[in-house]
Amino acid sequence: MTGAETPRLSELEGAVLTEIGRRGHRTRFKVRRAFETSPSSSWSGSAGAVYPAIARLARAGLIAMEASATKRGTRLLSLTLDGEAALSAWTLDGETACAIGADPFRLRAGLWATAPQAEREDIVRRMRAAIQTELTKLETRTGLDVVEHTGNELAIRLQRLRLDWLDAFETQTQPPTPL
Repeated sequence: MTGAETPRLSELEGAVLTEIGRRGHRTRFKVRRAFETSPSSSWSGSAGAVYPAIARLARAGLIAMEASATKRGTRLLSLTLDGEAALSAWTLDGETACAIGADPFRLRAGLWATAPQAEREDIVRRMRAAIQTELTKLETRTGLDVVEHTGNELAIRLQRLRLDWLDAFETQTQPPTPL
């Protein structure tokens, strides 16, 4: 890239640039590790996609790699000026940030109403337990930087909203009528 046009980043690419440029993870291993340890299953599942994303971003001129003084030949990552511009554009793209992305809960929710009563009760019970487990993990995380803390707080609020929705879903006497 020559700075002429800021590329549109995928969520993965934006997250990779965030890890390098804002969270200080300067090696490919540390960036991958941040994905692996993420409480989000979609991010932890993306760990294998991190190295190819870093390579793509480097080829696009958004990440610079410099040799380090270690025996392992580790290369230190940093954002180029074009990388900073791309990260800034991605960060400030409010329309895309507000888009409703893949959400397994939302995707399945309408189907739960079509399940037999006993199965609905079972899935609600199991989801409540899973959400409570997730909330406990989220609420006990410590040592978070501002980026992680903000995402963690939003995850807690989302899980609480899911519990509220399950309360309402449980009290429905019959499935909603399709539009």
